Amino acid sequence: MWIETAMTTGSHGWLATAFIPSDIVDGVVDNSAGNIDIIGGIEYLYERPGIPGEQTGSSGVIIHENEGIPIQTEAPEPAMPSEPEDILGQASLKVGQKDYAGNKILINDIDQGILVSEIIGSGYKGMIMLIDDPSRVFLGVTPYRGVEGLRIKSMLSHYDVIAGINASGFSDHGGQGTGGHVVGLSSSQGAMWGDYVNYYGSVVLTEGDRLVVGNIAVWNNYNIRDGIQFGPVLIADGKKQVSGSAGYGLQPRTAIGQREDGVIAFLVIDGRDVTHSIGCTVGDMADILIGYDVINAACCDGGSSTVLAYDGEILNRNCSSNPSVGRRLPNAFLVKRK
Repeated sequence: MWIETAMTTGSHGWLATAFIPSDIVDGVVDNSAGNIDIIGGIEYLYERPGIPGEQTGSSGVIIHENEGIPIQTEAPEPAMPSEPEDILGQASLKVGQKDYAGNKILINDIDQGILVSEIIGSGYKGMIMLIDDPSRVFLGVTPYRGVEGLRIKSMLSHYDVIAGINASGFSDHGGQGTGGHVVGLSSSQGAMWGDYVNYYGSVVLTEGDRLVVGNIAVWNNYNIRDGIQFGPVLIADGKKQVSGSAGYGLQPRTAIGQREDGVIAFLVIDGRDVTHSIGCTVGDMADILIGYDVINAACCDGGSSTVLAYDGEILNRNCSSNPSVGRRLPNAFLVKRK
């Protein structure tokens, strides 16, 4: 656990390499679970009309458990179920009470269809936000691409939205990254930024407002409107895909997930603070989301970038050098106002 945590904490790998033989460190790192061949929500992924797609491993279009799975090309994407009047059951909930997963409710914004609850586990604390309508969730991007990112409160203000979490990783040599150079491919309402990398899976929302997580290589071939590359996949088609630390140690973490009825979950866990929260494993993240009936989920960037904001304020205790504003980010999953 020490090696995993040190080697996944930016420039602090020396906390392991200075005291532990390199062959042992390398063995632990090589054992991490990448699970990039998994895909969850494949039934919601459709080829765009007129664009062929070979289902072979070499093409990198879709690989699922090392087998090509055909993608539907004729039927339209399944429509989201019509949104019930109160899909989150907010009318019967009050701040301070327990939500359906047994956690204390911190915010119950009925007008905006947002519910925020406290998460407390063994050695960690965080928050989960549930959003009633997935069509309101999209990827916002810094207007200064290639130069610098926006801090989360500035991102909310720039897009005039109600809430958001950090999304993609970014070039961060020595922990001094400005958020201007995204790592991996991303899409903001169809506009692409970045380059596809084969060491991260995809975390995308389709044009039908469904979350699909895992191995999707040729994004332009499919009905993707917003998304990033990161991982690992936590849950795919209702099945947990990681257990324990899975090679990633204890860290502050961010994840996005979706329930069968379309509700989107933003989950953040604080870390690197022994007086508040050390951090959690990816297995912990999956367990929390399963407790909220999430069927597809994956990690976004974590560490000192992990941040959850609502109504112009940062809610979690992030571990950036300036917690009141957080780090500069290349992009963020945002929630439109009603």
